[in-house]
Amino acid sequence: MLNVKALKTFDQKNKTVLIRFDLNIPLNKEASTISDRITRIKNPIQNLLNKNNKVVILSHLGRPKGKRNDELSLNQIISSLENVLQKKIIFLSNCIGDEIEKKINSLSQDSIILLENCRFHEGEEQNDKFFASELSKLADVYINDAFACSHRAHASIEAITNFIPSYCGELLHEEILNLNDVVNKPKTPALTIIGGSKISTKITVIKNLLQKMNSIVIAGGMANNFLKYLGNDVKNSLIENDVDHLVKEIINFANEQNCKLILPLDVVTADKVSETTEINECAVDAVKDNQMILDIGKQTIELIKNEISNCETVFWNGPVGVFETKPFHKGTFEIAKFIAEITNKNNLRSFAGGGDTISALDMAAVKDKFSYVSTGGGALLELIEGKKLPGLAALGAL
Repeated sequence: MLNVKALKTFDQKNKTVLIRFDLNIPLNKEASTISDRITRIKNPIQNLLNKNNKVVILSHLGRPKGKRNDELSLNQIISSLENVLQKKIIFLSNCIGDEIEKKINSLSQDSIILLENCRFHEGEEQNDKFFASELSKLADVYINDAFACSHRAHASIEAITNFIPSYCGELLHEEILNLNDVVNKPKTPALTIIGGSKISTKITVIKNLLQKMNSIVIAGGMANNFLKYLGNDVKNSLIENDVDHLVKEIINFANEQNCKLILPLDVVTADKVSETTEINECAVDAVKDNQMILDIGKQTIELIKNEISNCETVFWNGPVGVFETKPFHKGTFEIAKFIAEITNKNNLRSFAGGGDTISALDMAAVKDKFSYVSTGGGALLELIEGKKLPGLAALGAL
């Protein structure tokens, strides 16, 4: 169970603050994606500066496997940071050491300092206490503001809290406060949309949600396995092999928990994923030869809308079709726009999370109309699974 009240937030002046953000930005993505990711850290930094605190940013980028790799240097994001923060960023070429410590100490209290990628050191992913101790020497206090990294038992997330006064950051607190409404006890009626391609990776998530939700929509590629299990020929559609026992387990557990499982009634199919290919819309038991299911059909869209219209809580993780390619975006976009529309109108609490889901909401231009969109991917799913997240446990939240 999440204990939001146990999280200590920082409210002091004239300190040097080491703050862990998630700046693991895909550098090959569009600048708008980068800017949006960085925009979230603007207010926490400004609030620290307003109280005459020196800000030392700690983060990682990619998977350098404990070795220096210039292609994964955080100096690549300095211009993006400066554009968003409208302030000068001082970049230091390491994240530990006497020289780094002296440089930080020599800088004025209004400084924003970006340390080099902490994963350039093996001690980071090994959760090494010595490395954590060296990090702690750089500041008076530590703040974890990286929810998306908090499922990792890494030195900059967990071990460091043993050596320095440690606090929960604004972004992390916001995540936990909002996700508490889904993870602990959502307001009912409550519905979840679960997409993705693999049942095996989400079985624990689904079973945990079955105990909290009134209904669950199974969509995306994983729905094909349910349709196949129930006797439908899905032809060339994406399926996961050897998971019939998991499908049966979910169906039986849903019945035990009195949670309604909602599966597609009709689907949109084609022989390939292409904007120019001919599409067919049919019942789930009428998929043609050489066709694959790539989206949900009109009947299913209306069914899901009707269910959502009666809910007080909706949680969405995973698109319902191949939304990146038109015309297979329709199901995901229509549902996203409907949830956005009634979030304010019906006082619905709408939550979403996961990289593909966030991308879909961005493309549908409704992300800012949901009650809350989580920055966590793996961390979000592990929290919903009921797993102990090392970063939250270190701060007393679990």
